[in-house]
Amino acid sequence: MDGAVLIVDDEEEILATLRRCMVLEGLPVETCNDPQEALAKMRQAIYPVMLTDIMMPGMSGIDLLREVRARQPLCNVIMMTAYTSMDKVVECLSAGAVDYLVKPFDDLDTVVARIREAVARVERWRQTIAPV
Repeated sequence: MDGAVLIVDDEEEILATLRRCMVLEGLPVETCNDPQEALAKMRQAIYPVMLTDIMMPGMSGIDLLREVRARQPLCNVIMMTAYTSMDKVVECLSAGAVDYLVKPFDDLDTVVARIREAVARVERWRQTIAPV
């Protein structure tokens, strides 16, 4: 679905919680629990924001981030993980992530606010590059 926030995590509980939050906030959302499924969805639609876990089986979130940057360069990717280190933060930001969240989330309002900021950033970029 064009314009939806895509959330990718191998933990179903995280997906369900974040989906509920997005729906309650009126944000269109799609979820998937596999990075390859996320890439397949990205061949079908444009996503302004993707929120992805770093540690997933089959493909890391950082590898997914690199693929997304190549396929949809305007997509703002927010990384999330329960295993944080300064090296991982630097690696994510260097690879093109716009934000980094640590699980478990202490405040879902903050998560929603950061997703809204990322959506707004993409909208500003689109307005800037749109033909007059």
